[in-house]
Amino acid sequence: MSRLGLLLCAPYALFILACVGIVSLGAGDDASQLIFLQLPIAAQLVVVQALGLGRALEFLSWPDAYGLFVTPAFVLLYAAGALCERGLARRRGLVPARSGG
Repeated sequence: MSRLGLLLCAPYALFILACVGIVSLGAGDDASQLIFLQLPIAAQLVVVQALGLGRALEFLSWPDAYGLFVTPAFVLLYAAGALCERGLARRRGLVPARSGG
């Protein structure tokens, strides 16, 4: 279990919980609720739009969109943290490098 990976995932998870919590409380009008729902997956939505797949998003519900975009984001954040942690441990000499043979 990578502590750094979890440390990278935690702020994103808290941000998602805060945004969805604000929408669940009914704060603001419909436009502001839509913005709060889009904020956690805004970067992923930009990439999808840049790839020309924006029309496919019209048929996704918000739970489906979160499942589609948030899961890979958590995997990438955790993997980045685990790789950095392993590199730091190797630098300190705690984890031996694998031999190529």
